[in-house]
Parts: sequence; C-alpha cells; structure tokens
Amino acid sequence: MNTNEEEQQWEDRFRKLGQLKPAQPRPFFYTRLEARLETRLKNRLDQLEGSVRLPWWLQRPAYAFGTLGILVVLNVSVALWQTSPSPPTPEPDAGTYEAFVQDYQLDHQTVYADE
Repeated sequence: MNTNEEEQQWEDRFRKLGQLKPAQPRPFFYTRLEARLETRLKNRLDQLEGSVRLPWWLQRPAYAFGTLGILVVLNVSVALWQTSPSPPTPEPDAGTYEAFVQDYQLDHQTVYADE
C-alpha cells in the first residue's frame, strides 16, 4: 500500500503543477529591454565614430606599441644590413679547373672514349 500511496501523492503534486499559471514578465519589460539595447548600440557606434575605425589590435595600446616596436626593429636591422660592407669575394683561380683535370687525369678525349 505504501507504494500506491506514494504514487498517488506524486500524481497529486504533478496535477497541482499543471494548474499553475505561466509566469508573466512585468509590464513593459520588453520595451525597457529594447531601449537598453538600443542605447548600448548607440554608445558603441558613437565610440567607433570618434575613433578612426582602426583594426581592433591597433585600438589596444599594448598591441599598437608592440607592432610599432617590431616595425622599428625590422627597419633598423634592414638599414644596418644594407650599410654594412659586403665581404670581398675571392677571385676564381684560373688554374683550378686545369689542376682538377690533371689530378684526376681527365681530358675530353678520355671522357668520350667509351662511346
């Protein structure tokens, strides 16, 4: 009998929940909500019009100074690299090829001898 009584109690509770009226928002809730959203949107648009519509990462000082620092470092490094004297290139030795051919006993006749 206990299980039957418990089931009956649960069913009574669920019936009472079904009879409750749905909750209603306070009067003019959506009107106030729309007005609040419109003012926030208007404030953001006013802020954007005040700025020059820079990308988001340039509107933050840390990103702007970081980007500026990287550009300055790159420009200075390129300027120093361009102004540094280039190391002298060694002149090719005229006898290098001939020395190689003599060391390995190569000449154009022995290369084509197998053909």
